[in-house]
Amino acid sequence: MWTIRLKVDSPIAPSIGSALSTEEEISISDSAFEMVFNEKRAKDARAIWNTRMRSLVIANKVIDVVKN
Repeated sequence: MWTIRLKVDSPIAPSIGSALSTEEEISISDSAFEMVFNEKRAKDARAIWNTRMRSLVIANKVIDVVKN
């Protein structure tokens, strides 16, 4: 089993965490969010990781556009 834990500390972390659309449960606090996912195969964990990273980049860009 492969386990990946992602924790993001940022003043806008709650907004980014709320903007993500994911099957994993996301724990959101005042200045951070965290998600954990488990996969049986390494290649599936890698694919999910890559997808989540692309989603984070897009969510951050959307928040920047909304702020400006």
